[in-house]
Amino acid sequence: MLKLTKTLVTSMLSYSRDMHPNEMLLLIRARKSEKDLVGYQAVFPPFMYSNPHSATYNPYHLPVDFSILGTAHSHPSGVKIPSHEDLLHPYGRFMLIIGYPYVSRDDIAAFNSKGERLPWEEIDDE
Repeated sequence: MLKLTKTLVTSMLSYSRDMHPNEMLLLIRARKSEKDLVGYQAVFPPFMYSNPHSATYNPYHLPVDFSILGTAHSHPSGVKIPSHEDLLHPYGRFMLIIGYPYVSRDDIAAFNSKGERLPWEEIDDE
């Protein structure tokens, strides 16, 4: 199961609101526990470009960081399903999509690299 800390959830929602009407994009640091992935920190990708329809970065500008296990990006349209373009460029083990109006955990959906929905839960910060 995918677990996200409260601080991470709050940060993703807040950054999505700040970037609206443009998309936002974040890399997510996570750690593996026995059966779970725990997302705990957002990282800004270097040289990210964003507009109302997409957000992108060049992965070759990233330093080697094996703790980055997923991504998060917003959909200003409010549609919380991966686009064709999202599925062509997976990075890591999971993808989070934050849909407008970016106010609660209900505005966040999680998917694997194949676009299949993943269950997730919010946990207290450790």
